[in-house]
Amino acid sequence: MQLRVARLCIDCEEIHDSLQCPVCASEAFEYVTRWVPTHERRAHKRPPAPPPPAGKGKLVGYGVLGLGIYGLTQWIMKGRKLIEDAASRNAGELK
Repeated sequence: MQLRVARLCIDCEEIHDSLQCPVCASEAFEYVTRWVPTHERRAHKRPPAPPPPAGKGKLVGYGVLGLGIYGLTQWIMKGRKLIEDAASRNAGELK
């Protein structure tokens, strides 16, 4: 049983780790850590995780942005050409 979860029954002084005492079925308890301090189990703290490489994600993002700008430019140019062609074909006609 770990000290962090050990409980002392107030009624019968039994040490247990369940929600109620297995001896007297009482739900009145105190954690043993109230009287016995626990220390960190690790002797050394973990080093911080290195940051993820930023190049790969940025490269993909810029590629998608570039494709979007290229597609939008093509769409605008195609629409402009259609408007110019329609204007030159029907020059002088009012509808």
